[in-house]
Amino acid sequence: MKRSTLIATILMLCASIAAAQSTEENRLKLNYGIKAGFQAITYNHTDFDIEGYTFNDNTIQSNKIGYTFTPFLRLTKGKFYIQTEAALGITRYNFDFKDNNNTATPVFTPATAEYDLTTYNIQIPLLVGYNFISYENYGMSVFTGPRVKFIFTSLSDQDFLHFKHEQLMEELNKRDIHWELGLGIRIFNVIMDITYDWGLSMNKTKITDKESGAIFTSKRNDSTLGFSVGFIF
Repeated sequence: MKRSTLIATILMLCASIAAAQSTEENRLKLNYGIKAGFQAITYNHTDFDIEGYTFNDNTIQSNKIGYTFTPFLRLTKGKFYIQTEAALGITRYNFDFKDNNNTATPVFTPATAEYDLTTYNIQIPLLVGYNFISYENYGMSVFTGPRVKFIFTSLSDQDFLHFKHEQLMEELNKRDIHWELGLGIRIFNVIMDITYDWGLSMNKTKITDKESGAIFTSKRNDSTLGFSVGFIF
């Protein structure tokens, strides 16, 4: 075989391999997976108007941990992907208050008035991601997009503790809207996600004392810091 023919054959072979790799990289790929993790709540622009009590907005940063279990689908083309999820979650909140009714110097430290809330929900995001590191066995990506949380209000657990009002009940909103930003890490089929969700909606609710019929109000906007681990197939 002449040298020119050999060189031409090698060049054609390299071109064929490069074309095949380019086609492989740019074809649509559908992946699925599961992940589980935890979420911690932080509060923004929160206000309670409960007669006789002052809301301690400087002491309520996230001290309750919630959990999620999430199946997901991912559609990838090149370095970009679109991902949607159906995250089943348990979200836990804690709010504490100063009792303005007790103006006398106490003999002992009174119990702090507080509100513990646990909600059960499903969270559905629509995320757009970019794989800025993409190899066969590992990769990293950033992603962002809206997340809607649908709350099963009838399953919520509410505990108003140490208030003079003994039968307080909050009428919860059934939907929250957030914007999510995250970092994803993949090692073989194991994935780890770190996310932060900004609350986009100011939730205004009504709190009723069932015994006296008194009505109070709440306004709050919360954000969520999350971490999860799972598998992608």
